[in-house]
Amino acid sequence: MNYVRLGTIALAALAMGAAPAKAQFIHFGVTGGISVPTGDQADASNKGYNGGLLLAFKAPMTPFGLRADASLHHFGGKTQNIGGTNFTASTNLWMATANATFGLPLPSPVKPYAIAGMGMYGSIVTINGVPGSSSDTNFGMNVGLGVSFSRLFVEGRWHRINTEGSATTILPLTVGIMF
Repeated sequence: MNYVRLGTIALAALAMGAAPAKAQFIHFGVTGGISVPTGDQADASNKGYNGGLLLAFKAPMTPFGLRADASLHHFGGKTQNIGGTNFTASTNLWMATANATFGLPLPSPVKPYAIAGMGMYGSIVTINGVPGSSSDTNFGMNVGLGVSFSRLFVEGRWHRINTEGSATTILPLTVGIMF
């Protein structure tokens, strides 16, 4: 009889211990930060801001993971003089990316990681004083580094968007929290 009770307690302890490990596979998160235009984009846009959502998958005890991000970036425009008339164009950039992550397997709660991926990028440009707006959707890629502090993380990524002519590049600096 004591063996039955002991076996039941052991089975219950094993089941309860496995539940937190299972919960660690998939994480949801929210992000926000500043976006810095680089290259030709820096000539037409000021620094902006960003916000987004993410879904991350990482099996315990492995350094590799997968992450899907969806974010929106807004850039206020710099005033441009075209033909004697001043124009200011603001840009809204959306992106949906699929990424691979590699985290250093350190025993501390502070863990550096690398992230790289590809996705679809869309832009909507609105010129003040001109009715309507223009939009474009292109393929692109990104690479970056970050550091996580338990559930919080900070990262910087460089995004290259394959646009007509020269590529559009931005560098978002993002803070996020995982749930």
